[in-house]
Amino acid sequence: MIIKTCTIFQYLMASIGLTLILQNSVMADETARALEAMSKHNYQEAVQIWAGLVAEGNVVAEYNLALALQKSAADVSQVNGWLKAAARDGLVNAYSHFQPDAIKPGANTRAMIIQSPDDWIREQDPRYYTLQLASSKNPKLIQKYYRENKLEGEAGYYRNYRQGKNWYALVYGSYPSINEAKQAVDSLPGELRKWSPWVRKFQDIQRIMQPLD
Repeated sequence: MIIKTCTIFQYLMASIGLTLILQNSVMADETARALEAMSKHNYQEAVQIWAGLVAEGNVVAEYNLALALQKSAADVSQVNGWLKAAARDGLVNAYSHFQPDAIKPGANTRAMIIQSPDDWIREQDPRYYTLQLASSKNPKLIQKYYRENKLEGEAGYYRNYRQGKNWYALVYGSYPSINEAKQAVDSLPGELRKWSPWVRKFQDIQRIMQPLD
């Protein structure tokens, strides 16, 4: 009886091992397909594959799904939702600022979120208002203004392509109403008022903004 029990146990363990191997093999094949689709800019196909892998509990696929959605110009809330899911599940490379290539997992890592200036804008409520402080065709001027005034966490800047040229604009604050935004202008430090800030709605900015270079 002991021999038979051991034999059954060994059979079950071998079956489980074979199942895991097959699952891992399928997952690897699907990952390869998704990466190939992304390399060919077939982002819709990649979204479908990554979504399938997410359903199977693949944490890395959560990040790559966010990346594929972002590349396919999907709704910002979908992108950020999967990005945050990847971060919560412990993926160290789940940056808010999307990297150019899909990633592979690292061992024993923790999540780390790095918010870029344009991510700050994307994450604001589209119904809210902000103050545009400055705009320029020279991104270095905007970056310098942003850094020197220590606006991290309170402001952001973005790129917009119009009339055949790239323009960069710096915005500050998030206000529930247009009246609150207008009132906030008077309370800004002089350095932030020098180019006559004007009120804009986040929805309008989020619709036209493009990823930073």
